[in-house]
Amino acid sequence: MFRLARAAFTLHNHAARSSTSVVLTFSRSRTFKAASKGRTVRPPRNPQRNAEFSEPGGLMTRDRVATVVGKQLVIPGSQLKGSMSPDDVAKYLARCGKPWSKLPHVLQRFKRFGIPPNVLKPALSAFTTALKQETVLSTIDMDDARLQRFIYDMEDSSNSDALDIWFSRLFYEWVAHPQTFSSLSKVIPVSTITSMAELFRSADMSDPSSTYPISRATPRRKVIMHVGPTNSGKTHNALRALAAARVGCYAGPLRLLAHEIFERLNKGQIAPLGVDLDADAEPDTESTVDMDPTEGEKVVMRKEGNPAWARACNLVTGEEQKVVDVQAGLVSCTVEMISTMVRHDVVVVDEIQLLSDPDRGGAWTTAVLGVNARELHLCGEEAAVPLVEAMLRDTGDELVVNRYERLTPLKVAETSLEGDLSKVKKGDCIVSFSRSGIFALKKQVEQASGRKCAVAYGRLPPEIRSEQASLFNDPNSGYDILIGSDAIGMGLNLKIKRIIFEAVTKYDGRRERPLSIPQFKQIAGRAGRYGLHGFDDEGGICTTLYEPDLPVLDDALAVPPVPLRKAYITGNINLHSDILQALPSDASLSTGMLVCKYVSKMHPSYEFEDVTTKIIATDYIDNIASDLTLEDRVLLVQAPVPWRDGAVARFMSALIKMYHEKLRVDLRELVKSSELLADLEGVQKMMAKDDKARVRSHKTDALTMMESLHKGLIAYLWLSFRNPISFSDREYAIELKEQAEKAMEWYLNVLSDKFVAQRVTKPDSKVRRVEEVGRVEKVGRIGKVEKLEKVGRVERVEKQKRLEQPSETEPPSRPKRWAMPKSVPYGKKPISTDVPQRRVRQVQP
Repeated sequence: MFRLARAAFTLHNHAARSSTSVVLTFSRSRTFKAASKGRTVRPPRNPQRNAEFSEPGGLMTRDRVATVVGKQLVIPGSQLKGSMSPDDVAKYLARCGKPWSKLPHVLQRFKRFGIPPNVLKPALSAFTTALKQETVLSTIDMDDARLQRFIYDMEDSSNSDALDIWFSRLFYEWVAHPQTFSSLSKVIPVSTITSMAELFRSADMSDPSSTYPISRATPRRKVIMHVGPTNSGKTHNALRALAAARVGCYAGPLRLLAHEIFERLNKGQIAPLGVDLDADAEPDTESTVDMDPTEGEKVVMRKEGNPAWARACNLVTGEEQKVVDVQAGLVSCTVEMISTMVRHDVVVVDEIQLLSDPDRGGAWTTAVLGVNARELHLCGEEAAVPLVEAMLRDTGDELVVNRYERLTPLKVAETSLEGDLSKVKKGDCIVSFSRSGIFALKKQVEQASGRKCAVAYGRLPPEIRSEQASLFNDPNSGYDILIGSDAIGMGLNLKIKRIIFEAVTKYDGRRERPLSIPQFKQIAGRAGRYGLHGFDDEGGICTTLYEPDLPVLDDALAVPPVPLRKAYITGNINLHSDILQALPSDASLSTGMLVCKYVSKMHPSYEFEDVTTKIIATDYIDNIASDLTLEDRVLLVQAPVPWRDGAVARFMSALIKMYHEKLRVDLRELVKSSELLADLEGVQKMMAKDDKARVRSHKTDALTMMESLHKGLIAYLWLSFRNPISFSDREYAIELKEQAEKAMEWYLNVLSDKFVAQRVTKPDSKVRRVEEVGRVEKVGRIGKVEKLEKVGRVERVEKQKRLEQPSETEPPSRPKRWAMPKSVPYGKKPISTDVPQRRVRQVQP
């Protein structure tokens, strides 16, 4: 995949230097031949076949103007170079409109939306003619804010189908506009124009704030943003205001965070605003939230609770509800569970920058627009400030921004570890971005050092992550090193002295990409948290495992925050119902979700959440039980299910089938018929016999299956709180979930014993090496002399051979593939954060 992306980027560079187009043809040997360069680029082995979500052929360049005509992929040259102005948009659309209108998947999509086949081509022809005449934008009166959003989307390399989305939306908006009726009715039937206009109006999201009428009808809110880097204590004042409120709510991104605030408020550990503070109490430095436990010489978060500060607080998450007092004025919840119906005095929303997350951002957007509160405190990163300002201009609310500095310094080390894992010290955390990479590092570090390693990654249940964090934090546990993914960046209290990046790239599901600047800062900021190593410690240190990656890290941390440009919204049951009524009677829910993506007119500051996973879910549901009610289907789609996990998908398929046939899901019967229970029972037998030796013959496959079982049980619990009659085995689900957590915890601990016991006695026969492959390429001419550059390419190769000890004078190094960008002005997204850059280096002999 990396080779393909690199080749596509190389072709784009060539196209940008010329005034002609590069044409890639599909040959019978399943290769793409670049006519202009004479090179052959092989496609991925399993290209994305769903035409609704990717370009045919699986190849997409940075500028996303690539289109397929017949069997040719055309990349127009000289299009976006970061200098497009609003005046250029009409010409740009005119140039690309006709090829887009002939794409087979575009035609098929519009047929799904109800446009008759015999009408579709005349309608698209009229639209492309209007584009060519440059009258479309003036007809729909597209303002400057939307034009700027269009330019931003075209420059955003992470949005691979942005042009297709814009064309589809403009097509429906143009057809639905009253000024086009007289001319368009001569080409296509009035009934088609009417149905298209009705579908466009049903999906219109140009004013998202109006969808929360209760909040708009209440007095003007005071919105207070607390922004700063990790470990700046930015939630400090917000939580104190919540502790003093009569009616209030804390909404966080993780259940563990909600659980912590729930416990601290009930115990009286957080000092409310306006109370006399203690000078002699012991501060609590074990918080997972970004809060300063002291205020000057006074303690605001006590290790032992103060009964005078205690407040009754209930807990509400997707999988758990704890009611301390039915009359309690305070609630701690995950952000998806926040109520927009209750009038609050104070609401605290944590990690506000996640409103720009394409998968979960809709919950944070709902909180900003829909929460009914006198004071709304938003805690998070500086990058979210301009976006929140734009959102609140539509609501008319007051905005106050409080900025915070980091409590302890964060430094980049002068040198990396130079690939030598023996340099890992107690208190270090090595960050890797794949589950297999984490366990490989765990094995290598434990064999090299004799120290046990705790692990923390996204698939692990939050309870296990928290337990692993506790082992790492305990100086006497023997777990002196932590191996983790970017999951360490949120919701874990970690006594990390030094962060070590094993890589500066991450696979995003399609290809390797550089980490974003916020990801670098969020992860690096976990080093040296205030108070965890003494209040006078020198702060945190971050470095890399390989020397060429160190400048990348240094540059990333020096870049100022890049402002967020769009908040994501999610469709509710009313929106889906309106859309389905405007579609043909046999339209599926997945078609309705595609309407949100390809038809909805969007406010310039908003975008719909990614519907890819939801459409996968609806396909499962429709294949098993297509006659379920819309409410049931939407409920099942919204359940927290990782549908790309095959084992979980099979578990959920059996659940849906049982629900469809019996209207009740017997969890005992369900798990007995599932493949997921066998591995749990096998590990439990080993636990009963304390058979640690048997674990040595196992890989992490059993752990993977237990993780999948845990995910399935979480989904069942989520459904049980929304439909307790049909999903009534909640107690058994909780019991089984706890058994899975204990088994996973035991299994992880035994794996550490296994690797440490094998240290030195049995060298690994498989050596994972990094090989550098040189390639010489023509990149242009200087006068009459051809300029050549040696372009490096990195391949990871596993070979069966004897263990080779690296020389102390020549430690292994990881080639640097691209650099992070320098500071960029507001509104310009640094291209190098998403696109591999060409670098000159010496080729190894």
